[in-house]
Amino acid sequence: MKPRTFSALYQEAERHQDYWIAGAILAFTESVVREMARQGLTRTALAERLGATPAYVTKILRGRVNFTLATMVRLSRALGAELHVRLGGRSRRQAVRGAAEPTRAAAARAGRSSKVVAAASRPAALQARQTAAGKARQAAPSRPRTR
Repeated sequence: MKPRTFSALYQEAERHQDYWIAGAILAFTESVVREMARQGLTRTALAERLGATPAYVTKILRGRVNFTLATMVRLSRALGAELHVRLGGRSRRQAVRGAAEPTRAAAARAGRSSKVVAAASRPAALQARQTAAGKARQAAPSRPRTR
């Protein structure tokens, strides 16, 4: 069996619906983390606003809950933010040829898009998450280590 390249594996992954679902969850949770960092909000404080436990907020931020629109609206309202769900044109990625192609072609003929567009860019969200984590480490008072 011939070894497969990363590019081939990536293209194969893009053909599966789970890939796109995971990407949408990641984009949404990163935007929640970014908004929490902007407001200086902890997971515990967000949990209080939601009327939930901090463990539930952790599950949300890890993408381990069912993201219904109701869940997304509750989170956005707890953060005092607006939720925008929209469909858009093609992303920067090439269209993936495969099982989804007939659906895309039909959507294009009807003048619609079949992709959900993420509201936040992933590199910016990742940078915001890393910056927030760095600030939290700097703010924590250092204690002498004991054995």
